[in-house]
Amino acid sequence: MENGSRKDDAEFPSREQRADVHDHGTAFQQSHGVQIYYANNGSKNSSELANTAHLLTLENIPRFRECDNSVSFGVHPAATWDGNQQPSYIKRDVDDDLFSLLKPGSFVLLVGDATSGKSRTAFEVAKGKFPDRHVFRPEDGSEFDDCVLLANSDEKLLWVDDLDRFLTEPVLSVGLLDQALRSGAVMVGAMRADSMAMLSPRHERGLNQETRKLVRSARAVTARAHILYLDRQWSPEEIERATRSSDPRVREAARHSEEYGIAEYLAAGPQLFLEWQNAWAPGLHPRGAAIVSAAVDLRRAGVKEPVPKQVLERLHECYLEQRGGMRLRPEPMLDAFHWALEPLHATSSLLVPVQNEMFRAFDYLEETVAREGKTPNPPDEVWESAINEFSLESVHGVGHRAEKANRKDFALRAYERLAQGGNGDGSFHLGHMSAKEDRLEEAELWYRKAISQGSSVSKNNLGLVLLRSGRPDEAEVWFREAAADGDSYGMRNLAEQLFDREEWQGAESSFTSFMEESPSVAKLLMGQLRIRQDKCEDALEWLQQSAAEGNRDAWFFLGIANERLEDWESAASCYEKAIKVGVKEAPNNMASVLRKTGKVKEAEVIYRSAIEERNDTYAVFNLANLLAETGRHEEAEPLYRRSMATGFEYAKNNLALSLEKSDRGEEAEQLFREAAAEGDTRAMANLANRCRRDGRAREALAWINRVISTGKPGYYTEMGLIQETLGHPNRAMFWYKRAIDGGSSGAAVAMGYLQERRGRGKVARRLYSQAAQDGDSHALYHLGQYYLRRSDIKQAYKYVNEAHEAGERVSHMLAYLAMHAGDLAKARALLDQTSDEEAPEAVGLRRLLHDLELRVGAVHK
Repeated sequence: MENGSRKDDAEFPSREQRADVHDHGTAFQQSHGVQIYYANNGSKNSSELANTAHLLTLENIPRFRECDNSVSFGVHPAATWDGNQQPSYIKRDVDDDLFSLLKPGSFVLLVGDATSGKSRTAFEVAKGKFPDRHVFRPEDGSEFDDCVLLANSDEKLLWVDDLDRFLTEPVLSVGLLDQALRSGAVMVGAMRADSMAMLSPRHERGLNQETRKLVRSARAVTARAHILYLDRQWSPEEIERATRSSDPRVREAARHSEEYGIAEYLAAGPQLFLEWQNAWAPGLHPRGAAIVSAAVDLRRAGVKEPVPKQVLERLHECYLEQRGGMRLRPEPMLDAFHWALEPLHATSSLLVPVQNEMFRAFDYLEETVAREGKTPNPPDEVWESAINEFSLESVHGVGHRAEKANRKDFALRAYERLAQGGNGDGSFHLGHMSAKEDRLEEAELWYRKAISQGSSVSKNNLGLVLLRSGRPDEAEVWFREAAADGDSYGMRNLAEQLFDREEWQGAESSFTSFMEESPSVAKLLMGQLRIRQDKCEDALEWLQQSAAEGNRDAWFFLGIANERLEDWESAASCYEKAIKVGVKEAPNNMASVLRKTGKVKEAEVIYRSAIEERNDTYAVFNLANLLAETGRHEEAEPLYRRSMATGFEYAKNNLALSLEKSDRGEEAEQLFREAAAEGDTRAMANLANRCRRDGRAREALAWINRVISTGKPGYYTEMGLIQETLGHPNRAMFWYKRAIDGGSSGAAVAMGYLQERRGRGKVARRLYSQAAQDGDSHALYHLGQYYLRRSDIKQAYKYVNEAHEAGERVSHMLAYLAMHAGDLAKARALLDQTSDEEAPEAVGLRRLLHDLELRVGAVHK
């Protein structure tokens, strides 16, 4: 009997405008420890410096291609992700100029703010151009001299990050610099813009003679360099490249590029977060840390506008008390704000001043807290302040964050304040919350109020509430209103209404009217309409146009159309694209295609992934079916029960079938009866089948009579079998013929067996052959039996062997044929694979085989 629909062609559920706010934080592992590895650690005494030239050789100096850690070259470390502190490199606008200037005998100096990205840019470009050069990283002027004197080799690259370190005693020798460049060495340096500015002659006034000499010597060094300036703020082109990075740290930094340099954000964030966490220690900056915590939690609660100083002063007290209050020895308020506002790099600080006495927390802090997920939700005082002391625009976000934090009480208060202020979004979200809890009358009132306040999206959701309230005609009116406003959800829900009533002409007319407003959605719906009408070739044309116009859902329905056309390769390709663009239903259908093409293991992997990652209820049911079909009934049972718990259609029926195969007949029958009582026609048919096999033909007839009007060929076949059991072969023939006309191969086998018992062997053979051509493996078994009875051993072996390969339990028949051919060893092996329960004939065959083995043994004696 049938297992029931597998839901592989899952249509989308009703589309509801969601109340969710999508936060843009990206998850990645965070490490707040900062480790910078230098080429040489510590200072050298004079004897060590004297011997440096003898210790350095080209053999123990690495080539650039061997240097993977840019942090050891002075690059600021970022938060750890994927095992490293180096974010993916983003091409800078100066890269091409830098690449062309880097030549043997050249000195190129990058100048910019502390975190403009100078060192990383120099590292990546120089390594790309000179991967085979030996890299020397001197720490001061003396080491620089030693590196130059090592050898006049054109294989050297001198790395002088933070060049100002080389412009004080011991200074970098200009003469040796010239000598190095003449020898073909390449020199790459970086220098802060403020240090470069101090070398201007205008700053010499007032300096003593010794200092003036150092400045002039420094100018002589920088005068030999090609200088490229790198801005802290990235260009639009650089930002665009950063937004496309595969590294979440870079993408996140790019989101803040209007205010911070991307390199600055990457470098400052981890350090500031660490300083905030450490500041709670008694005697450090606990009051400052509490102020920052209040600012961070207001942002976590949804407040995006600047926070007045007096609000932070009031709210920080609850954080301070939670940590120990006065036992922490908190610093004065003035010192706390001074510490929190002190910049680390350029413009980045824990608290960012926005206007007079107004502040906000550094973005990185909130996003890191959200990523880690370890910090408790904001305290009640913060929610109260967020709802009552900020603008309606902020309160909208507060409601979303309160919902997400499972603080329904504060979410309701936030939305009520919006609704009372005449904001339709507040009424909309109150309607949405009511609908989620099945308070449909209340939801209807809020949605109607939202519509009166100008909320267009509420029209579609009001339609859904009316539909759930059993008022489909009213629901359709609002779906049409929403669709007329260009709401794609309204369009789709209207389409579902028309599809359910099979109003094909009305649907086509409606979709045509959407063409100008939303062409991609209209074409998607036209494609769905053609699928419903079983015109899949036409569907492909509409759906391909919709996909070309950027509608991601079109790929999913292209998969369905190709599946219906049995173009498995195209279906899989379309589902794969749908998965890539995030259509959540696509993995389940992809797995369905794999099952149909025999790739059961691959299908199982995808089903399990869909369950783990998206809790896909269709995938739960389909995985249970797959496991049951492959004989793994114990694994299938909990999945079927999970589907039953979510009200999944046919789950109870299919579990009953699985239990039957596990010899748990009584439990199976109970489930069949429960499913039948709930109106499951498949369970009724399967119950009829079970009653017939148990000798309860009259009860079987009663159950099959309840479903026969559905016109399914399988039910006609079962009716024929019941009529045979009741002793009415002519009535059975009538139902078998109806089933055969409907395409049932099982009916052809049953009718063939009936004809064979009536002595009409040729008619029976024709029916068996017809069923075998349609892929019925049991028909092969009957053909084998047919030819065995006629002693046509060759034909019998052909069909019995084909039946065996198709999974039929015919090992005992093959054993008999092996005995007939004199291959007793093969017969013994086949019978050893056969249980007496599966094939009672095996008992007699074993006796026969035993006798034959004794005779053969007697002859050999």
